[in-house]
Amino acid sequence: MQRARRVRARCGCGCALNLVLFLAVTASFAGAAYRARHRPRDLVFVATTYYLLALLLCCVAKIELLRDDTAAGDAQRRRARLAAWAVSALAVWGVTAVFLGLGLYFLLCCNDADRGGAEPRRGQMDSGSRPVKASRELSPEETA
Repeated sequence: MQRARRVRARCGCGCALNLVLFLAVTASFAGAAYRARHRPRDLVFVATTYYLLALLLCCVAKIELLRDDTAAGDAQRRRARLAAWAVSALAVWGVTAVFLGLGLYFLLCCNDADRGGAEPRRGQMDSGSRPVKASRELSPEETA
């Protein structure tokens, strides 16, 4: 009985704070989704990130409910902890793999023409059909 009163008393301020934080995060993700609306890959990234965050929060809330429940068995608590761990690991490893994959792709697979506007490499010809000098070499005007 006393535990129920403490939970209700704690829920007044805590629930309002959780609601405000949830609305702020949702508004932030909505803004990010609006900015990424013309780029499908970015939109999928934003949606997946929001889904994983919401799923993680649900798992943590389940763990908190099971911790206060004396009738809940150890198996239920263990499954809830395992689910929270799996979601967080998926989020961290998934995002890391995506960024490393994109970084390696842009580093190794993209040509200069794919970069659009990037400076030509040393020894390549630029639009004026003259060889490009390395940045450490001085031009004849600078040496005089």
